[in-house]
Amino acid sequence: MSEPAVRFTSGMLRRAAVISAQFLILFAALWVLRNIGKHLSYVIIPLAVALLFTAVLEPVVSWLVRHRWPRPLAVVAALLFGFVIVGGLVAFVVFSVIDSYDELRRRVLESIEQLRSWLSQSPFPASGELLGRVQNWIGGNQDTLVSQTLTAFSTVGSFFVGLLIALVLFIMFLHAGPRLWAATLLPWRPSTRELLDSIGRRAYRGVVIYVRVTALVALIDAIGIGIGLAIVGVPLTVPLAALVFIGGFIPYIGAVVSGFLAVAVTLVSNGFVPALIILGVVLLVQQLEGQVLHPILQGNFTSLHPAVVLVALVIGGAEGGIAGVLFAVPLLAAIRGAVLAYAEHRAKEEERAKAGTDTQAGPETPE
Repeated sequence: MSEPAVRFTSGMLRRAAVISAQFLILFAALWVLRNIGKHLSYVIIPLAVALLFTAVLEPVVSWLVRHRWPRPLAVVAALLFGFVIVGGLVAFVVFSVIDSYDELRRRVLESIEQLRSWLSQSPFPASGELLGRVQNWIGGNQDTLVSQTLTAFSTVGSFFVGLLIALVLFIMFLHAGPRLWAATLLPWRPSTRELLDSIGRRAYRGVVIYVRVTALVALIDAIGIGIGLAIVGVPLTVPLAALVFIGGFIPYIGAVVSGFLAVAVTLVSNGFVPALIILGVVLLVQQLEGQVLHPILQGNFTSLHPAVVLVALVIGGAEGGIAGVLFAVPLLAAIRGAVLAYAEHRAKEEERAKAGTDTQAGPETPE
């Protein structure tokens, strides 16, 4: 049986040209946004940080307001709670890593050297050579790795200016967030205002759920792996657990890197068998995270396919460095929420239009 021939008509070519033009316009708009974002990173990054912190503490403010607290007092109480609990936890994690950075680096280099010597005596000498290159790269680029945490700002002074901007915006969002959002929607006509309000709230809710779940899962991972490290008797247990907590905010990549560091330090300090035990603990905790914690805590609201998350992380890292990696997935969760809200709005409009058409048609009456 012969296959039907495909004929290219002028209508098909016209539709293909229109679709191609739409894609070109889309990519041009993304390119313009990319350049604007790079030039305004000193404002965009503090704004993103303020939004993330607002997503953490805004539920506390809303809960206090619902219990008849004045909003300014609720904001002050939430800020005190955040500075004491969240700020104390972050400061503990950061200072633990900084104080033990040299020791961690030395342990990791020793573990790579030991693993390379084992592999050089195995039937796979190329693997030992590859690990040697990794060791040389870490040893020669340690200053670059540390300095990349500040690549969003050119100087230390501008970093603190950005931090101050983020703090001021954070307080403003907590105190006057609903009024600012209402003022943003005011210029639009009612139908568009309803759509934008739905999109904005759904996107913000996606970020809120992502931040809550990520922070809670990262804390549980750090506690679980930290308990395993303490039971085995691994030195640097606290900074390694802190690295696990920080790595929890970078999906997939952070968990792999922090788990590798924990196993590598255990291999050097405690030997092969304890390293296998810690490897089992890391795999168990990560499986518990992926198969139990995330589905229960997050559900399907911000569930993103791993391939989509990986692509977002690669693009974010290539375009924005460490800041791009940290903000890629929250931005993706916001975009997903906005798209779902728009799709639901369109579906409701189609149902209303269909119901209106059926009502106008009405039942036929006999003469």
